[in-house]
Amino acid sequence: MQDAGDEKTTLVPVVVNPFGYQVLRGISAVKVPVTADRRSDGSVCLKNQFLVAIVNHQGEVTSLQLLEKPRELISVGQVGNKLVMFDDIPLYWDAWDVMDYHLETKRSAINKVIHPLTIIRKGPLEVKLEMSAKVGDHSELKQTLTLDAVHPYLKFDIDISWFESHKFLKVEFPVNILANQATYEIQFGHLQRPTHFNTSWDWAKYEVCGHKWVTLSEYDCGVALLNTNKYGHAVHGSTMRISLLRSSKSPDSKADMRCHQFTYALMPYNGTFQSAGVIQQAYQLNSPIQVFHTSATSGLKIDMSVPNPVVLLDKHESMSWFQVEKEAVIIETLKKSENHENCLVIRLYESYGSHVTTSILSLLQIVKAILCDGLENPLPKNDIHWSDGKMTLSFKPFQLISVLLFLKSNI
Repeated sequence: MQDAGDEKTTLVPVVVNPFGYQVLRGISAVKVPVTADRRSDGSVCLKNQFLVAIVNHQGEVTSLQLLEKPRELISVGQVGNKLVMFDDIPLYWDAWDVMDYHLETKRSAINKVIHPLTIIRKGPLEVKLEMSAKVGDHSELKQTLTLDAVHPYLKFDIDISWFESHKFLKVEFPVNILANQATYEIQFGHLQRPTHFNTSWDWAKYEVCGHKWVTLSEYDCGVALLNTNKYGHAVHGSTMRISLLRSSKSPDSKADMRCHQFTYALMPYNGTFQSAGVIQQAYQLNSPIQVFHTSATSGLKIDMSVPNPVVLLDKHESMSWFQVEKEAVIIETLKKSENHENCLVIRLYESYGSHVTTSILSLLQIVKAILCDGLENPLPKNDIHWSDGKMTLSFKPFQLISVLLFLKSNI
């Protein structure tokens, strides 16, 4: 990690407790560094403790393997992270419709490489590669590829000046995975969609919704695409795509004509996506650790006068305000109550699609816990018992539970 505002800041490995903090007072050593080796053909071989990838001069992934179970996960003769362009001319509603016939107009989006792939940071905690290119007729992009020592994915950050007309930019990853269904994350869960066009219903799903991740998997391995703010996806056969940018001209002729920044990541894994931690890694990608410069204060307390409680630090080197015993349960929201004084709202959901009973632990001085609905109204059945700093909740598959947590008044 590093302070994002200063590229010269020293990188250090750190483990931060969930819903908590870690005070940094020194630099730790990394046990398994990340490496980048330039090859004779101009490509770069990247390696960390999880994976090894080869990237060509255009930033395209020509090879991807897991170290634990070596197997080529990029389709033979193809490349991943391939930026592709489509003509986007709907019949009626320019800014709303996407017609299926646009898929027949695919071509490479990169017209000219301005600066080929260059290593701008070389370990031991992080490797960064950078390239820039002309895209379409009037656009340019800068792409940064990052592999660090602690995450099991290759990350792509794109800055693009987008000034096209009726064009659709996507990125695709042809992977060596055979499956009839792909899995897409939606809010508070996930769903499956076909990877084939066997029926007219299947054909109508040439683009489907997805939030933080989409994954294609076989029995014992798979590949996941994580992202931060792009929600149109498609998996056709073994090719995974994310829709990046459109350029409609009606009703707004200048819609999206500006600079854009977005991030996505390629994560191979063994086992199931649940056991491999795809869900948790996607949350980490979307909620990176924040670095603050702070000093000791007189006493540890929670400031309830702001919308989100602020922890004031003193002698404690690390702290975790909330922890969930079972990884299947995700704390989606922690906020100050809108309707109750000295009260927090915690909202959790079951993310694996299973029945699970788990304990939720906290170091806060909580005196009472009450089940509530989405509007923070107490529910008729309130059988939560808060004792010894924890409560126990039982979840059905994808169930969402909200709880009012009343704090001790003098905290």
